[in-house]
Amino acid sequence: MDSESDDINQKIFRSIADVFQQAQLSYAGHRKHIAILKKIQDKAVENGFEESFNYWFNKFVLKVLPLKKNEIIGDRIVKLIAAFIASLDKELTLLREKKHETLTAREQVFNRFVDGFIRYILRGVESKDKNVRYRVLQLLVMIMDNLGEIDEELYNLLIWSLNKRIYDKEAHIRTQAVFCLTKFQDETSVLEDSQKTHEDEGDIPAAISLMHIIQNDPSPDVRRAAMLNLVKTPTSLSYILERSRDNNAVNRRLIYSRVLKSMGLGCFEKIDFKILDQLINWGLEDRDDSVRKACEKLISYHWINLFNGDLIELLEHFNIIKSNSIYEAMMRLLTVRSDIISKLKFPQGIWKDFTVEIAFLFRCLYTHCIDNQLLDVIDEHFPEAATLSEYIQFYMTKRFPPTNEDTQTTPLSRADRKHLDFIIEQMLITADKYDFSDEIGRRSMLAIIRSLLSYKTLPESLIRIGHKVLKKLSINERDFVTMAIEIINDIRDEDLELQEQEERENNRKQKEKTKSNNKKGRHNDAEGEEDEEMSSDEDDEDLNSFHSAVDNLVNGNEKEMDRTIMNSIAKEREPRPETIVICLTRSSCMLELVNDPLEQNILIMSLIDTLITPAVRSTESKIRELGVRNLGLCCLLDIQLAIENMYILGMCVSKGDEPLKKIALQTIVDIFSLYGNEVVNGEGKVDSISLHKMFYKVLKNNNLPECQVIAAEGLCKLFLADIFTDDDLFETLVLSYFSPANTGNEPLIQVFAFSLPVYCLSHPTHQIKMSTVASDVLLRLCILWSDLQNSTDQETKKASMLKPNVIIQQLIHWTDPRKLVNRREEETAKMSSQINFLLELLNVFPQIEKKEIRRMILTNINNFYITAEQPLEKLKSVQDLVNDLLENETLDHACKNAVTKFKVNLDSQSAVAEAKARDDSEHDNLEYTDQQLSQIIDESIIEEENDQEGQEAHVSTDKLFEDTDPSNSNTEDNTKKRNRTEMENQSMEVEQNSQPSVTKNVSFILPENTPTPSDHQNDSDFDMAD
Repeated sequence: MDSESDDINQKIFRSIADVFQQAQLSYAGHRKHIAILKKIQDKAVENGFEESFNYWFNKFVLKVLPLKKNEIIGDRIVKLIAAFIASLDKELTLLREKKHETLTAREQVFNRFVDGFIRYILRGVESKDKNVRYRVLQLLVMIMDNLGEIDEELYNLLIWSLNKRIYDKEAHIRTQAVFCLTKFQDETSVLEDSQKTHEDEGDIPAAISLMHIIQNDPSPDVRRAAMLNLVKTPTSLSYILERSRDNNAVNRRLIYSRVLKSMGLGCFEKIDFKILDQLINWGLEDRDDSVRKACEKLISYHWINLFNGDLIELLEHFNIIKSNSIYEAMMRLLTVRSDIISKLKFPQGIWKDFTVEIAFLFRCLYTHCIDNQLLDVIDEHFPEAATLSEYIQFYMTKRFPPTNEDTQTTPLSRADRKHLDFIIEQMLITADKYDFSDEIGRRSMLAIIRSLLSYKTLPESLIRIGHKVLKKLSINERDFVTMAIEIINDIRDEDLELQEQEERENNRKQKEKTKSNNKKGRHNDAEGEEDEEMSSDEDDEDLNSFHSAVDNLVNGNEKEMDRTIMNSIAKEREPRPETIVICLTRSSCMLELVNDPLEQNILIMSLIDTLITPAVRSTESKIRELGVRNLGLCCLLDIQLAIENMYILGMCVSKGDEPLKKIALQTIVDIFSLYGNEVVNGEGKVDSISLHKMFYKVLKNNNLPECQVIAAEGLCKLFLADIFTDDDLFETLVLSYFSPANTGNEPLIQVFAFSLPVYCLSHPTHQIKMSTVASDVLLRLCILWSDLQNSTDQETKKASMLKPNVIIQQLIHWTDPRKLVNRREEETAKMSSQINFLLELLNVFPQIEKKEIRRMILTNINNFYITAEQPLEKLKSVQDLVNDLLENETLDHACKNAVTKFKVNLDSQSAVAEAKARDDSEHDNLEYTDQQLSQIIDESIIEEENDQEGQEAHVSTDKLFEDTDPSNSNTEDNTKKRNRTEMENQSMEVEQNSQPSVTKNVSFILPENTPTPSDHQNDSDFDMAD
């Protein structure tokens, strides 16, 4: 009996082995292999060998687990196992539908097989071999959809194992663990799980683990797997949409191409308007082109198709009035879907029945046509300028109905006022782009704009666009300023007249009240006598004042007389504070559009005296803020005015409240950007040091985060333009970036994260400035980090500051000359910004006591850029410091290896630099200077002249003998030739020495094709043999 069972056991073993052997060759026969496995299982169950089948099946699966990820054989076997289990589950489903009598037995067999299989392979989930862990999780992912119901014990075991594997060090294993976890989540449990607390990490539900992975996993593939497979609920959706700011472009793109696209109309129903608006803004402005295209495609094709191409219906699902991204989205849509333009029509009756969406579409379509020169569409769909002005007048009348006593109009609701303001704004934006070559249309539009700007209750958005249209309609800038100031004066004069009317009305009422209080029994004649007495008293007062004036004039009391006259003059009336605010708002919108100098705009000078200067001195905060803003805009038109008011602006920063500080800081930065340092350091000017101190205090004041952002952004611009060059102020900027006190100010960190790299990598002088402060910055931050870590205060956030290792790597990157833009390698090799940083670090290294900081510096020493082209003196200094470091300092193994490696590179570069310096000095000794060359040439000319004079004298004395002695002439000729030859040779030597650039070094390196002597020998032997 035992032998028979052994034979059956061996048959099961061989049968399963044969199936696995054949299945690993190809996918083609998997269906047949699955059928064979099912037959083997059925026969084993019938004969009582179910456990034997399960045992050998598991044993053969074990052979697959050590296979690597890219082994196709392992993938084939895994798919075979998954298909086998899926086939068994499908059979059970069919039996359930037919209610077969063998259903219970079959279910029990299937459950025992799956339970044993999962428990068996889960033993490898903690294996040291990463391939085994990967294959186990891969098998679980493939069979998870066909598990059906499992007992609670197995469920807890799976969850515990998967929650361990999501923290595996291998990213592809974590990805498979995420795929497994997604099978254990459902929409109803996600919200409940998020509200529970789980003390044991193994008991954390799947949805909570996935949301944690989306935010914190370092691998973009793992985050992507969790993002795409997490169930979308109100709780989990926010975690998914956060990936629109992921640092991986693929994850950002999938938010638009997969997540939002799959939601359909749920984008507008389940996502808050502000979040959706921000998502569109981020997508359209993303730095990666694929993300921008995915967002454009989502809007232009998917969303527009959801509404059957109805743009108005699409716009109705957005809050257009408050949206910041819908305009850009609509412009992209019209660009991508140019076929929509021909389908857009504006019927004649719609122009006086605009809604918010139609007005917005009107503006977008006209702007698109103007930008793309679609003149035919403009002529067909858009009205003339005069007609457009009539439509604007129609909506203005609806927004600001005339106040007549005869006609009573129902007041507009707040929503209606907002809608009408938006419609008028869109039409004015369109009018700003209109062609007003038609004088009739220009005049009609000009009258409407002037009428519009005269309304006191006009919102600021309409004031701003109204002044833009007014400038477009003006003849020149002086005409524009004249009309704008006239409107301001009219508003102010109207308020003064209204005050006078109110005062007269109050006086009249007071007199009526006084008369009514008189006694009823008083006779008319008594009243007449009283009136006569009052008039006589007034005459007596006038007479007395006349006599006192004459007496003061006779006695010489002119001051007393002037005081009496001034007291008699009524005090000048001033506009109400709300009217001043209205005037200042209009003047600021006007000044933003003025470009001509202040000398050419005399009316602005009068505006400064009558409106702006009193506003700056006002005690009302709103008026003072608007006054400082207007004063700053005026300072940008005249440098002398800027110099005179720089002290006032500085006092506003030092003593003012936060809104006033922000305005004054922006103004000071703009003045420096325009005029540079001409406004400081001179007679009657503010000292630049005091302004630097002012910026320093603002950067250090953590209670005013918005002021910090303005100051940091402005200083970065001024340093980038080389207007500010102070080292201490620049060091404060860098310290503010790394300071833990500013970690909560995200806009400030964003400004620094963009501006500091741009500054350092834009010019060599900027990099040198960074290298001068880098050492001190690093040491200060290291001390601050050490104090932070040793702090016993429980409220201290020790993780709020970057580690010193990250800081030094950032500083090394900023001072690396190879990172400079538009610089050749030959130029960067000679720059010494980074070696200066290293020198300062090594000089202060012995003073550092903390072992962590010393180790951090030495382990990063090989990141410094050292070349032979750098100054030899600095290379020698670094070499001496490194040698001293190795000799006198106690270093651990890692630090010693790093310094030794750096020393080898440094010694080789120093040797090359020394050799080059020697060659240059020898070459300089061989060269003639310009003075030496001129001296040689002068001496040769003098010798030639002396020889010629001697020869002439010799000829004159021996002329009698030249016929008798012919050898003399030959001798003289030879002497001349020899002298000339010597001079030519000497001059050639001088020319050769004076042109060292022509000399070429001799190369002793044989070319690759140059035959060696042995090759010649071989060739000759070959020829002889031939």
